[in-house]
Amino acid sequence: MESVAQTAAKLLSRGAFCDYCLGRQFARLGHGLSNKARGRSLKITLLLEAAKNRDTELLRLLAENGGLEEAASLIELKTLEKPACSVCGDLLSEKNMNEIVEMVVQQLQDYEFETFLVGASVPAAVRDREDSLRSALGLSDAEDIKNDVTREVGRLLAARTGKKPDFQHPDITVLVNVFSKTCRVVSNPLFIKGRYLKHSRQLPQSPWSCRKCWGRGCPSCGFTGREYQTSVAELVGEPARRLFKAERYKFHAAGREDVDALVEHEGRPFILELNRPRLRHIPLKAVEETVNNEAQGLVEVRFESLASRREVRLLKTASATTSKTYMLKALYENDLNAEQLRKIEEFFKNRVVEQRTPTRVLARRADRVRKKTVYWVEARQVSGREALFKIHCQGGLYVKELVTGDGGRTSPSFAEFLQAAPSSLELTVLAVETHA
Repeated sequence: MESVAQTAAKLLSRGAFCDYCLGRQFARLGHGLSNKARGRSLKITLLLEAAKNRDTELLRLLAENGGLEEAASLIELKTLEKPACSVCGDLLSEKNMNEIVEMVVQQLQDYEFETFLVGASVPAAVRDREDSLRSALGLSDAEDIKNDVTREVGRLLAARTGKKPDFQHPDITVLVNVFSKTCRVVSNPLFIKGRYLKHSRQLPQSPWSCRKCWGRGCPSCGFTGREYQTSVAELVGEPARRLFKAERYKFHAAGREDVDALVEHEGRPFILELNRPRLRHIPLKAVEETVNNEAQGLVEVRFESLASRREVRLLKTASATTSKTYMLKALYENDLNAEQLRKIEEFFKNRVVEQRTPTRVLARRADRVRKKTVYWVEARQVSGREALFKIHCQGGLYVKELVTGDGGRTSPSFAEFLQAAPSSLELTVLAVETHA
């Protein structure tokens, strides 16, 4: 079997190799060595073998293609004109990597961060040259050149900044190209978890374009392009974006309520995603106070903690395991029957309701039948024509249609028991709960 040293000699016979590129071809052999140290060790091993055997051909190879000055002195080669590395063109050097790190450090001055991850870009021609070489010699213990670059730059960056690498959830991602001597810093998203209360019946959860001009601007919307002046997402996201000096934000909520619905008591869970923030260490209490002050009573937030992208996915997919509690104030044209209200409480305990997509949302929802469970109902007659319904149900149930019947599209419904649909409804969300 061919020794590692013999394989290294074969590589040198095919062209010049810097220490990094020679050592990388044997990266999986042994631990605790950098590729640079591994390449240097291989050249010294070959030097000792050549000196012992008085192999001037190998000494010349080490001097010319290995750039080894010790070999040049043994054969009394007065001028050493070593060609550039046949793989990286001598650009994989500690000098270049230190220069890249200094460039990164300059860019990082505007960012707060504790952890980082280094990514590398390598020209296709470089990788093709290395792949052809490995294929020709059957090298199976090599590693990708990107690993070499990212590890060395990461080591130098950690030493220079005192920050730690994180391969799962870094604050900052640094993208380097030692071949073009460029770098780019990307601040990864910051996620904040909380709950919001909505105290206005004329406030959508997200920005709503004008239904007549779809955002272009027209007389109907006062040329604003909007149906409503602002939204929950903007009232929460914009102040936070400014504080964290983020480029933009995304507002992720556990479901949504109607524009004319209030959200009170426990509030609705949400996660605010801040993209490319420059700051990360602002106390959440200070962010909460800023949001609440600027919202002027329309919205109130309670920030709980930092979150992760995984928690965003869980929030978005939790509808099947979500339960919600609503309060509805319903006004009818005629006096109500107290006995019928009591029967509603009895009948709608753990009752499955079939709902065809409500008429009011048909334009933006597929027309299909959904089966949802009502867990319990409390029905109270406030006055002759007014009732107060407290409803605890499965997430995704259209609760207004549970009361009105929606012309028979929801069944069973309160309207079937009372033989009447309300003339007006006021809806308040009291609680949104997710269950693992």
